[in-house]
Amino acid sequence: MQEKTRSEIVRIAYEVAKQQIDRRDREIEELAEKAAAKATRGLLSVPHRTIQKMVEIETTAWTDEQERQIARVQDEHESRIAREREEHEELLERTRRDYFAEIEETRAELVEKLAVLVRAEIESQLPGLLPEPVQVLLPEAPRPINIEGAAHRTLPELLLALRAHCHVLLVGPAGTGKSMLAKQAAEGLGLSFHALSLGPTTPMSKVFGYYDAHGNYHGTPFRRAFEDGGVMLLDELDNGHPGLLGELNQALALRVCAFADKMVTAHPDFHLVATANTFGTGGDQRYVGRQTLDAATLDRFTMIEVPIDTKLERRLAHAHAPSKPSEVKQLLKEVQRLRGIAERKHLPVVFSPRASIDGAKLLEAGATLEQVMAWRVFRGLSDSHRNALGAK
Repeated sequence: MQEKTRSEIVRIAYEVAKQQIDRRDREIEELAEKAAAKATRGLLSVPHRTIQKMVEIETTAWTDEQERQIARVQDEHESRIAREREEHEELLERTRRDYFAEIEETRAELVEKLAVLVRAEIESQLPGLLPEPVQVLLPEAPRPINIEGAAHRTLPELLLALRAHCHVLLVGPAGTGKSMLAKQAAEGLGLSFHALSLGPTTPMSKVFGYYDAHGNYHGTPFRRAFEDGGVMLLDELDNGHPGLLGELNQALALRVCAFADKMVTAHPDFHLVATANTFGTGGDQRYVGRQTLDAATLDRFTMIEVPIDTKLERRLAHAHAPSKPSEVKQLLKEVQRLRGIAERKHLPVVFSPRASIDGAKLLEAGATLEQVMAWRVFRGLSDSHRNALGAK
């Protein structure tokens, strides 16, 4: 009886417990459903914007990365194009240079050949008219010195003496081109050229400068050549005042000169060239006004004699009268004949190359040969001199 009662109580307790568990399960299910419903409502409201934003962020991030990749590819493409363009331009420039260099070389060869033919033709018609090119190679010079145009045959000697830093006195009769020699020497050495003609009354201020009434110093061509470098020409040295020439002795010997404002040391490229018609021995029958030069002054110069260059005379005369070659030939022949007679008979008359050159200019301008002889060759000659020369 007791055992049966216990079993019944256990069964009843199990049923009660099961009911409690079922009720709790239902409550749990209800809570779960409520939570699910709440979560669903949240996803469909506020979390939806968050999800959308997340999607936008992901999309933006992908787009930025894609743009960076595109930019990298574009940069690489543009860099390659730039390199190829640069290489193409360099190749084009090299090709252009080579092309024009080849054209220039061909043109130079043609011009040279044509010049040879033209020179040969002119020489056959007018012998000695064209100037021969002068090229001087001096000791220790980096390259030869090329002189353009007609040049006296003593020009290489003058360049050599100046290169040795010697002061040079060019001595020769009138009209031999001594002053032009100095100018061409300056051009050949690549230096500036300065000139001053001397006379008995040339003041020292013309050489050494002076102060004006306002206290301003005024320089001279000699000062500029002495201080800054250049070739200084003192023309007609044997016509200058002995006192002035004596003042130059210190500058020529020591290369230090007392100018009006201060002492100046000569520039390394200062060169002095003087010209004279005599060797400093005083006047003669032709050059009666020349001074006797002091021995101390003469000792400071290297002397180069400049005789008449008949080839140069002929070239220059023909060059000034290209349309009158036959008249120029007659003029040259007569001037040179008279010059020879005057030298042999020691007559005090001068027939310099200037007579031929100026006469050619007159012929080109329309003068007759008779007019040229009267105006430029026989001008001022006495009857005795005319008879001695055998002039008509």
